Amino acid sequence: MNIFKSVIIFLFLLFSSCSNIHQSPDGCVVAFIVAAEQRDMTKVWNTLGPEAQAYYNSEGEKLRKSGKGILESEIATISKFRSVKKDYLIKKDSVNPEIVNIVTIGGPVHKVLTENYDGNYKIKDHHSVRELLKGISAETIRNRSY
Repeated sequence: MNIFKSVIIFLFLLFSSCSNIHQSPDGCVVAFIVAAEQRDMTKVWNTLGPEAQAYYNSEGEKLRKSGKGILESEIATISKFRSVKKDYLIKKDSVNPEIVNIVTIGGPVHKVLTENYDGNYKIKDHHSVRELLKGISAETIRNRSY
């Protein structure tokens, strides 16, 4: 990750929330993106709500892996991440404040549904995780198996 990108993400995190980054829907999404780029699966996993975690745990049971391992395999298919501000923008939805839009420049909008759990926002479901991954992926490795 280049220095400029790191500075932009740091400034966004600094100014978007004075306390816990997870106290806003967009802060939760930014935390997921930063953790995914750093391949920090514990932090990525902690941004997921119960519904998303249950989905990945269920998928993991089928393949005799952990849910976190399944998610890690999905993230591992990303060989190159898009650059924030240059390739996409993170915008709160104007109708539903719990939806965060990943607006790819010249491309589609990926909707990420978040939900408040005891004062912290989490990514609600696996569909939202997949939309988020599509929005931040510049290049992916095809035909990767778990």
